[in-house]
Amino acid sequence: MIDKGLIADLKPVHGALNVLVMFFFWHQAFLGLKIRKTRKAGGLNPKAVKRHRKMGPALVLLALAGYGGGVALAYLDNGRLLKYPLHFMNGTILIAAVFATFIVSRRMTLRDERLRNMHLTLGLLILCLYALQVFLGIGILF
Repeated sequence: MIDKGLIADLKPVHGALNVLVMFFFWHQAFLGLKIRKTRKAGGLNPKAVKRHRKMGPALVLLALAGYGGGVALAYLDNGRLLKYPLHFMNGTILIAAVFATFIVSRRMTLRDERLRNMHLTLGLLILCLYALQVFLGIGILF
């Protein structure tokens, strides 16, 4: 059995990781909006596009690590996942939105506005869900 003190120490680490990932997603959103604005004006920002594309998969992995860590901590601490059902369900929906955004981004083409708009909408959903998730998580810690 894992020491309860270690689990208690890992809870703020889980929260800090996810707050950091949330800030990375905000940065990613600003890059995406910058790219979108430049593209709509008829230009291209290759540096921003390269950085946005490079950061995306890494953020998917970080988000998955944060989710997996939270699920593991909840189970090890309580022996069940649903002690905090709202936090768990929001996290699950958040990860689904992250994966959906990743899949949409891989299918986007230069002229496909429908997928670009879907990518934007899912990205905004991710930002809202992350803010809610952090709020719910702070409530659990304190």
